[in-house]
Amino acid sequence: MSDYTIGILGLGVFGTTIAKTLHKYDCNIIAIDNHEQRINHLESILTRGIVGDITDRSLLRAAGIENCDVVVVATGENLESSVLAVMHSKMLGVPKVIAKVKGTTAKEVLLRVGADKIISPERETGISLAKHLIHRNTTSLFELEGNVSIVEFRPPAKWIGKTLAELKLRQNYKMNIIGYRCGENQELNIQLSPHYVFNEDELIMAVADHNTVEHFEEATDY
Repeated sequence: MSDYTIGILGLGVFGTTIAKTLHKYDCNIIAIDNHEQRINHLESILTRGIVGDITDRSLLRAAGIENCDVVVVATGENLESSVLAVMHSKMLGVPKVIAKVKGTTAKEVLLRVGADKIISPERETGISLAKHLIHRNTTSLFELEGNVSIVEFRPPAKWIGKTLAELKLRQNYKMNIIGYRCGENQELNIQLSPHYVFNEDELIMAVADHNTVEHFEEATDY
């Protein structure tokens, strides 16, 4: 079993998805939710599952939250509950607390009370979808921290048959190719060399700054 422990406070759709995904990577998972059936549903993958109130500091301590490397406050419905869960987790010594939010005000409040990172799944998914609709030659687009995005796309016609070394993408397009896949839903291959030759049937994944992404079609000259 891994020595990396993650706490999940709230097992709605978001928290449950995180738990199921983490289980694939052999993490220790401590989860707390006030619905017994949610805990029972995930019992087989949880290191420890507790039915109770995530705003109860004594309960968090009893669950072993202070032993977590990261805690995710996965419920954004009630700001007061999120605030208390963040505060208690930090007071118990959790190094990193990530909180889900629904609005700008909630984001500011949670950062002030100690959250290390704020995420808004609905907003981020919406932004990603909107940009994908605009950049029609991309298959997916994910914003990272700062001024960086990961974009997946089909190579432009003028790239086909040429190598990474020939195209000099870092210099000419300000993007770093991190892998390719032979089709949608296929495994990502990250074994790339300067001699890799672009193929029209493949999907390319790259890291690029936001300016490059915003002008993607112009930059790659489709």
